[in-house]
Amino acid sequence: MGGLKVLDLSDFLRGTWRLEREILDFSAAARSGHFTGWATFSPAAEVPGLLRYAEHGTVELGSHRGPAVRRLGYHLDGPRGRVVFDDGRYFHDLDLRGGTWEVEHPCRADHYRGRFEVDGHHRWRHEWVVTGPHKHHCIRTVLERAEP
Repeated sequence: MGGLKVLDLSDFLRGTWRLEREILDFSAAARSGHFTGWATFSPAAEVPGLLRYAEHGTVELGSHRGPAVRRLGYHLDGPRGRVVFDDGRYFHDLDLRGGTWEVEHPCRADHYRGRFEVDGHHRWRHEWVVTGPHKHHCIRTVLERAEP
C-alpha cells in the first residue's frame, strides 16, 4: 500500500519539519537511542534545483546526551531527487511519485536498506536498516511539517 503521491518533490520538501528519530541498536553494544529536533529544506540560490537539508537537535544514545547536526544536499528534478552528503558524495536517489520509495546504499562493508513513505501533505517518514560487520541497527525517522 503506497503513501501520498508526490509529483513535485521540491514543493513537498521545502520548509521546516519537526523531526523524531528512534535508533534501535541490535549489536552487542546495544546502544539504542532517540533524536529530537528540526529539519529544514532551503533552496540554494547558487545551484538551481538544489535544496539544502540541515537538521539539528538533541541525541540520546546509550548514556550519551548532546547536540547533533546533519547536512545533506537534495538535487531535484520534478518528482525525483539525488541525495548527496554534505561533501558532495552520492548517497541515494529519491522518487516519491508512488508515495513510497525503497533504496539501498553500500557503506564500506556495511549495507543500508532504506524505505521512505509519505503519510500526507504534512507528514512523511523513513527507515534505514543497517547490517554488516560494523553496524547492526534500525533508524526510524518521522518528519511533520512545522507550519502546515
